[in-house]
Amino acid sequence: MIEEDRAREDIAFIRRAIEEGGAYATACSPDMLVWGVAIAVGYIGAYAFIRGWSPVPPNGVWAVCIGLAWLYSLRRQFARLFGGSPPPRGPMAQALGMLWLGCGIFLTIMGFAAAWTGAIREGWFDAVVAGVMGIAFFASARLTNLSWLRWVALAWWLGELAIFSLRHHVERLPLSAALMLLLLAGPGLILLQRGARIRR
Repeated sequence: MIEEDRAREDIAFIRRAIEEGGAYATACSPDMLVWGVAIAVGYIGAYAFIRGWSPVPPNGVWAVCIGLAWLYSLRRQFARLFGGSPPPRGPMAQALGMLWLGCGIFLTIMGFAAAWTGAIREGWFDAVVAGVMGIAFFASARLTNLSWLRWVALAWWLGELAIFSLRHHVERLPLSAALMLLLLAGPGLILLQRGARIRR
């Protein structure tokens, strides 16, 4: 009898954790949308400069795009610093938050290091971005019980191969921008609409 009660409690805990993961993904959908658009603008800005269509250097465009996206994503932490108390998050939401934060920190540091050293011109970094996004979506699919995110992860990994094959060509930049809009901003928009339907 005690084992049955414990099993029911474990199942209830797992169910709550999965629901919490899905709710967290929906709550963070605006972040996905903002990041997807911001990074796509950075890629298009770099492409326009290289093609001679824009006088604005890519490093300035990237600094603005990444800086604004980070400010948006860290808005809750800033609110907490100035006296707001965020609602408590369960273990699944914390795991998802740390997954995406870790990926964001890694890509930001690596991006600035590649730009600083000039290695960004070699073209491999954009493929790394796509690969990391695939990992993040693949893990998120499991943590949120949103199985369609696995297909997004697969699309990122296919995009990684395409970008790597174009690493010495400027065409990788608009391709990377398209991937950001379709595979980061797109899922963000779908999850945002899902959240709006749930709230009705």
